[in-house]
Amino acid sequence: ENVADDSAREGQAVAARLRASQAGIQLGLSGGPAMVPFLEALAAARAPWSRVGVWPVDEAVVAESHPARTWAQLWGLLAVPATFTGIPVDPLTDTTGAAAAQRYALALAAPPCRAVLDLVVLSLGVDGSVAALFPGDTALRERCDVVSVAARNGHPRVSLTLPTLARARALVVIASGAESRAALAQLLVGDPAIPAGRLRHPDFTVFADAAAAGT
Repeated sequence: ENVADDSAREGQAVAARLRASQAGIQLGLSGGPAMVPFLEALAAARAPWSRVGVWPVDEAVVAESHPARTWAQLWGLLAVPATFTGIPVDPLTDTTGAAAAQRYALALAAPPCRAVLDLVVLSLGVDGSVAALFPGDTALRERCDVVSVAARNGHPRVSLTLPTLARARALVVIASGAESRAALAQLLVGDPAIPAGRLRHPDFTVFADAAAAGT
C-alpha cells in the first residue's frame, strides 16, 4: 500500500465513525506533517460535518500565521462546515500558554463536550509522543484536563493531558513512516516508557502504513 491508499482507508474509517453517530459528535484531532494526508482524506470523505465539533488536541504558542499552528492546519486542510474550537493561544501576552490552557479547559468542560470528547485521532510521534506529550515530560503526571508544556522545537505548546485523552469515548492512533516503527511496537505492547503506551482504552484503534508496520 502507498501513503494515499493508507490515508484514504484511515479517512474513510473515521468518517464512518462520524456517520454512525445519530447526535452531535466532538472530534479531537492532532496536527503536524504526518497528519496531512489523513486530514485531506477525511475532508474528502462523506461525513455529517454540520453535527461535528472539531477540537485540537494541542497547539503551539506562536502567531496564527506560524506554520506550527495546529489551528491553521486543521481549518485549512479540512475546510468543512464543522464547528471549530481553537486553543486560544496568544504568544504576546501569554508566552507559556498557561492562560490559554485554563481557557481551553473551561471550553472543554462546558457543553457540548462536558470534558469528554467522542473521538480523538492522534498522530504517533517517532519518539512515542502523542499530542504535545513527550517522553519524560512532567506533563505526563498532570491530572488536569489541559496543560501548558515546555518548549519543543523552539516554542511552548498547550496540550490535552493523558487523562483527558483516555476519557474520550474512542481513540485512534495513526503511525506512518519507517521512523515510527519502533514507537509503534512499543505502543502495541503498552510500553509505559512512551506516552502513547500509557493510553488504555476499550475502544482503541491503531492504523499503521506499510512502512511503519514493516511490511
